[in-house]
This record gives sequence, C-alpha cells and structure tokens, in this order.
Amino acid sequence: MTRRRLVVAIALFVGLLHFVTGPGYRGPARSFVNGYLIDLFLPLAMYLVLGLPERPLALSRVARVCVVLSVGCSVEALQYFGVPIFGRTFDPVDLVMYALGVAAGIVLEAGILPRFERGRAPGTGRSLDP
Repeated sequence: MTRRRLVVAIALFVGLLHFVTGPGYRGPARSFVNGYLIDLFLPLAMYLVLGLPERPLALSRVARVCVVLSVGCSVEALQYFGVPIFGRTFDPVDLVMYALGVAAGIVLEAGILPRFERGRAPGTGRSLDP
C-alpha cells in the first residue's frame, strides 16, 4: 500500500466514522465518542490530506498545522458567537482535541507513513528520482 492510498483510507475511515458515530450512537464511551472523537480524527485526516499533493499548497508542517488549527478555531469561535456551523455549542475542549488530532497527524506522517513510501527521500515526501 502506498502512502497516498493509506492517507486516503484514513480520510475515508474518518468520514465513515462520522456517520457511524452520529447523534444516535449508543455504544461504549458514548459521551467521548459523541463529543470529541471526530474533533480528534478530523484534524488528523485534514492535516494528512493537505500533505498529499506532489506540490501541496502548504509545503511545511507548520503551514499545514496553521491551516488546520485555523479552521478548527474559526469553527469554535463562530459557535461561541451563536453561529451553528458544524455544531451548535462552543466547547473549549474541542480546541484541545483539534491540537491532539494535528499532533497525531504529525506523528503518523513522521514516524509511520514513511514506511509506506517508495522512492522517496525519508522525511521530505519528495521523490528521489530527478
């Protein structure tokens, strides 16, 4: 499996997870799953997907972190001011979950995903071929 396929699989899993763990979810850890699981996994997937293109708009990890956290913070700020976007209630713990999700994305990208790359310079995502 290539790195790209693995990242797409992660993103699809997160999308499916959103439907499985919707408001009707009654399984284990219900309050965590309903309140924070997607807030953790969505930023992780978004961070990884932003790094997929051969020439990503956000080349550096720092830029991708800023983009993902800006989206999350904007959503929470809008919810704080009563704008119901991707939810209705402001929760400061969501901000922590966004940061943890991005941190998990960085760990995956730096430590696990390089094992799935073929013909790439370790840690750069750039092709070794001229």
